[in-house]
Amino acid sequence: MRAFAVGFTALAFVIAAVLISQQKKLDAIAEEQSRLQEVITAQDEEKARLEYMIEYSGSESYLIQYAREKLGYVRPDEIKFDIDGNN
Repeated sequence: MRAFAVGFTALAFVIAAVLISQQKKLDAIAEEQSRLQEVITAQDEEKARLEYMIEYSGSESYLIQYAREKLGYVRPDEIKFDIDGNN
């Protein structure tokens, strides 16, 4: 009877150790999943921003903005002021 009790106790300790080990692994996996979900969310936001920029870059308002800011163009009825001393 004593051998049975010792065996049962040893088995209980082994099961407890396995459960604790498995719980630690599950916690690590859950933490990694949470981190990866944050990465996915950030990537989705970046994707949406890039899709908007692709769409916007084909619009007339973007072309006007680009011509004014990068090329220095003005409309015929506008006057360009050079505040920075650059062309």
